[in-house]
Amino acid sequence: MRKLFLTAAFAASLTISYAQDLKDVQEKISKGKYDEAKEKLDKYLADPKNANDANAYFYKGKIQGYYAQTDSAGTLTYDASREAFTAYKKALSVDPKNPLMALDQNLGLFQLFDMNYNRGIKQYNNKTYDAAFTSFEKAIELQDYIKSKNFSLPSYTPPALDTQLINLTASSAFLAKKEDVAIGYFTRLADAKVAGPEYKEIYALIAQYYLKKKDDVNASKYIGIGKELYKDDDYWLSLEFGNVGNDRDAKLKRYEEMLVKYPNNAPLALDYAIEQFNHTYVWDKKPDDYTARQAKLQTALDKALALNQSSALANFIESQHYYSQIFDLEDARKALVGNAPATAAKRKDMNAQVDKKYDEMAAASQKAFDIYAAMPELKGQDKTNYRKVTDQLIDYYSRKKMNDKVTFYQNKKAAIK
Repeated sequence: MRKLFLTAAFAASLTISYAQDLKDVQEKISKGKYDEAKEKLDKYLADPKNANDANAYFYKGKIQGYYAQTDSAGTLTYDASREAFTAYKKALSVDPKNPLMALDQNLGLFQLFDMNYNRGIKQYNNKTYDAAFTSFEKAIELQDYIKSKNFSLPSYTPPALDTQLINLTASSAFLAKKEDVAIGYFTRLADAKVAGPEYKEIYALIAQYYLKKKDDVNASKYIGIGKELYKDDDYWLSLEFGNVGNDRDAKLKRYEEMLVKYPNNAPLALDYAIEQFNHTYVWDKKPDDYTARQAKLQTALDKALALNQSSALANFIESQHYYSQIFDLEDARKALVGNAPATAAKRKDMNAQVDKKYDEMAAASQKAFDIYAAMPELKGQDKTNYRKVTDQLIDYYSRKKMNDKVTFYQNKKAAIK
């Protein structure tokens, strides 16, 4: 909690000429008799001819400021802080060079700001976010007014942008379920390109807000600022991708949209290929467009590998894709019945296709094997994938009757711990 301003002793004698009624008000205030001072001032202001007496509003600000300061329990039935602020503004509106405000160094305004700020901190820490937001919002309003008048104290000049106060105000609003209001305050920070580890999530929050509203222009704007300030491409890409749920078609469509925008992003291309692999091969019933899915998967894998040939995972997935196609071809070959010339010719052609697909599978498996073998440490899924490609190479060379290769990969597999 910060405490900026000490309460100034109210001057008992001022060399300023004003009505006797106001002298009585000033005297009561100087003696701490605020209720009596308020009663006299209310009567004074009730007279229409005093409605524009700047000095009267200065005293009203002092009285209501006192009530606001001493009402820590919130027992007042009205907003004394607001009343005090309004009174000070009225005094300066009527007389911009009001001598009482000048002699007081406009301290009443600074004290109201300080009170609302510190009260908001306490409320925020107590998790009463609605109340904290109200207090912080008043503090911002006071600070903005003070800055508009170019007021300052020897010990304090309001900053051009009070990042801490605005962040607390926005956070209070957000936690109080006032999202639209919170985004307005967060945007003040983002537009100023405020940086620092604690502000990274602000840009994400604003971008997500606009993504939900399908406002791509503003979403892109704040993702762009975030990227500029925080070099974390995967973070911003994931954020921009958004949450499309478990609808695979919607997810594939989103990947395709993102790849149009980021055609050279290797991790994005690989993620899309993984999604296409699952779309192609994970099902309860073989889809009618199975062959079309395989073709689309191959295109996705080609793209992913063109962007990153050294990706163990991309090469592994391609090897699995080829292995699945081998099984498809073998099933089709088994379905051929008889030895009629046409059937025999078709069987011969399918044998060639199977051999070719095994070669493709072996090439992808070998690439993945070499990358995994070079890794200093294998963990989790990488180790599982390494075993699978090794098994696939064992299968390939067994089929080729190349026993030395079979033994080599069997020993490699045994060494995987």
